[in-house]
Amino acid sequence: MRHAFRQRLLASTLLLTFAATPAFAQTEAAAPADDSSADAATQDSTAGAGGATAVAADTGGDAGGDIVITGSRIARPDLDSPVPVVSVGSAELQRDAAINVQDTLAELPQVGTGSSRTNTNFLTSGNGVATVNLRNLGSSRTLVLVNGRRFVAGLAGTSSVDLNNIPTDFIDRVEVVTGGASAIYGSEAISGVVNFILKDHFDGIQLRTQYGITEEGDNPRYMAAVTAGSSFLDDRASAIVHFSYDKDEGLFSRNRAISAQDCFYDLCGPGAYSSYSPQGRFQLLGANGAAVNAFQGGSLFSFDLGNNLIAGSGAGFNRNAVRRISTPVERYLGAGLFRYEITPDVKAFAEVTYSKVKSSSNIEALPLANTDIYDGSSAQGLGIPVTNPFIPADVQAAIQARNTDANPANDVAFIGFRRRQNEVFSRSNNNDRETFRVAAGLKGTVADNWDWEGSYVYGRLHDVTSSQDIDNTRYRNALDAVRLADGTIVCRDPAARADGCVPINLFGFGTASPEASAYVQATIPKSEDIVNEQHVVSLSLANSHLFTLPAGDVGLALGAEYRREKSVDDLDELTNTGGNSGNMIPDTVGKFDVWEAYAELNVPILRDSFVKYFGLTGAARYSKYSQPQVGGVFSWNAGFELEPFDGLRFRGVYARANRAPNISEFASAPSETFAGVNDPCDEVTATSTGTYDAACRAIPQVAAAIAQNGIFEYTLADVQGINGFIGGNPNLKEETAKTLTLGAVLTPRMLRGFSLTADYFDIRVSDAIGSIGQNLSVQQCLLTNDPVFCGNVFRDANTGFVTRVDDQLVNVAGLKTRGIDFGVRYTSRLNLLGAGDRIDLTGNYTYLLDFKSQANPIAPVQQFAGSIYYPRHKATARLSYTTGAATLSWQANYLSGGTADIDLVWDVGEAKKFSFYVGVDNVFDKKPPFLPGTPFTGSPTGTETAADLYDPFGRRFYAGAQVRF
Repeated sequence: MRHAFRQRLLASTLLLTFAATPAFAQTEAAAPADDSSADAATQDSTAGAGGATAVAADTGGDAGGDIVITGSRIARPDLDSPVPVVSVGSAELQRDAAINVQDTLAELPQVGTGSSRTNTNFLTSGNGVATVNLRNLGSSRTLVLVNGRRFVAGLAGTSSVDLNNIPTDFIDRVEVVTGGASAIYGSEAISGVVNFILKDHFDGIQLRTQYGITEEGDNPRYMAAVTAGSSFLDDRASAIVHFSYDKDEGLFSRNRAISAQDCFYDLCGPGAYSSYSPQGRFQLLGANGAAVNAFQGGSLFSFDLGNNLIAGSGAGFNRNAVRRISTPVERYLGAGLFRYEITPDVKAFAEVTYSKVKSSSNIEALPLANTDIYDGSSAQGLGIPVTNPFIPADVQAAIQARNTDANPANDVAFIGFRRRQNEVFSRSNNNDRETFRVAAGLKGTVADNWDWEGSYVYGRLHDVTSSQDIDNTRYRNALDAVRLADGTIVCRDPAARADGCVPINLFGFGTASPEASAYVQATIPKSEDIVNEQHVVSLSLANSHLFTLPAGDVGLALGAEYRREKSVDDLDELTNTGGNSGNMIPDTVGKFDVWEAYAELNVPILRDSFVKYFGLTGAARYSKYSQPQVGGVFSWNAGFELEPFDGLRFRGVYARANRAPNISEFASAPSETFAGVNDPCDEVTATSTGTYDAACRAIPQVAAAIAQNGIFEYTLADVQGINGFIGGNPNLKEETAKTLTLGAVLTPRMLRGFSLTADYFDIRVSDAIGSIGQNLSVQQCLLTNDPVFCGNVFRDANTGFVTRVDDQLVNVAGLKTRGIDFGVRYTSRLNLLGAGDRIDLTGNYTYLLDFKSQANPIAPVQQFAGSIYYPRHKATARLSYTTGAATLSWQANYLSGGTADIDLVWDVGEAKKFSFYVGVDNVFDKKPPFLPGTPFTGSPTGTETAADLYDPFGRRFYAGAQVRF
């Protein structure tokens, strides 16, 4: 087993008293070593003192009083949390020199692999998006909140939030709760909740800038940010505004040795190059599509680097020469928080966020084959007509010889081809995404103990992805060329000529003229225009002192919420009609709304009795969806807290959570595909004994064919004609999950400043939305006759041939993950180099017991734990030494299955006023592991490693400065 061990060394003068309380501590805040340590801790409580550190002012608490922690809506008078919470504070983000908050969150053991700039180069839209994926259950099962409220989705028809829209320097802290939280927050919270809490108090102006570049002189990243805030009107009003700009230039695959060559699993180099070459690979075909060996003993011909005609396939194409490891991302972010005290008991607030994100992909030019633009009909044929005047003379002579030898059986009718469209267009995307969100409302206190809030959230994403493509009809016109008497080569069709048709020459490197390339391009550019809209109206009422029992105060939270979501995914006309290089894909337009009501209760049962404390918690939510197949959904949780004596606390929560199907799942119209389905009945005879043969012979049409011909057999045309439709399903119902968390917190008095947490988690998802697979549907229909499978399979009523196999989404899959989270924190004053110096140690570790997936009820259960994207062991730890305004900090990230690197930062300046820092990431320039592909990962196209898990960039230098006044 290989292991990843990423270490980070930092020496810094602290602008915000870095490392005063270390980040990534889990759930419990240990007692400080002495009063001076406590003073230091309070200076930056948001750095992560146990995930329950600072006031979530917009989720129900006020500074100095009871606090609300993510995972509950009831304010508490202490830092105890009934569920495990991991907090990442602003100081931790600054220590990481984080430009994008996703980079820091990815280090958490609870966070799996989401979409990022290193794994979205091949998406048709959404290149460079940044999502968070708790427990590796998918970003659609992770609920992302900002100040406890929902945020509009960043991908078409989904609930996945794009973290690119959240400005890093405006974040006070991030709180992560894992486990089912649907009863508290609603749908999507199956694996947990990530709550971004923004700064709500800021006086003055802060400027920060940073620049970084790799040792190879590539992948530059730079940013500049300004934050300003002030209170006025006798502190009754306050405003904080923020603007930032940053850009990541991305990285080409060819710039790293591991990914410079195209690979097919562990075969790299020319042997793995694509057969779709820039010079073309051509094949002589008969009228039925069969190869004709008419040129130098074979059917294939190509060209060498000098454009000389050769027999055979010719050299392949290295696709990694133009692919990207990392997509470029450019962001413009603006945000503002405004508050006004109307009366001492009523406050108005507003949050505004605007982002403009630009990104692009870079992949190889279109690989075009004759089968992509010719359908084999009498009108179109199967390939380039043999009358094309660009056909090399020696090939023309070979065709002429065969077609005049009085043997029509070996005539050449067409020329098939595979050719990279380098001269025509690059097939890369340009993305332009704008996101606007406003959250506004009133909150206050009534009858002393009742905290209330009413809010409205509106969010809108507009994402435009533009690219290029070909027009199939124009391309066929350009290939159907003739030579006139004067030697001029023109398109055969007069109407096409009148429309500007220019003949295209595909035979050799660079032979397609600019004029012909322009003509065959789609007159309607390939595009995808996405609009997501979200409206949320919320009312909440909470009382943490409802009434008093002998063991303490009972807490109650009540609320109601209305949410409306709409998504439009508008594709260009040629994509809608199948008139370009891809299959026909319809637009997706969908919407839904949901009414919800919830309640939460916290009941202390025993205090200072035979146990120090024992209490129960519970929550319930009813949701009524507009989708009739979902309807009413009930989710709930129940938990306990037990503290037998000072220094030891147990906690546990059992929850029933849910996720309603998103718009892309229930509203996307079926799109056509030709996926190469294989019917197990093909070549079945009366005596064959294959697994499916008896079931095949039970089909009357198959039996009739065997009786007549001795065999049931498909032709190549029959197989190629099998189509199917994939896409959404309006009959989907909600996913359900059962989650269990059991844990303990140890804070021994004899070791002040120390805390240790251990939490077992078990999440089981039923009726998970997925697809069966077209071939599996055919196979299982034969074996089981189950309508789940047979409903997808269509056979011709006369011949018995499979003509169509659908693969729409269904509630058919199951997921299960189990593991144990450990968290440790230790802080102590040392007095080695002067008063106030201290040491801080934090660490989080997750041991993954299981990650099992079952695609459908009859499929085998697959165990993914221990594979690349599901490591058994994942940990992060930081050891910091602070004296005065300087901190020396060492961070190590451990991941089973990879390599090692070390990072170094030096930060100098005057504390709280000015800070200048320089740093080196991956000091020893450790390389990522070569991952040639496995059954679990496939072939990592373009990166040849898991670039979203390991560092594909190498040694990096950066410098930055921050000033506050």
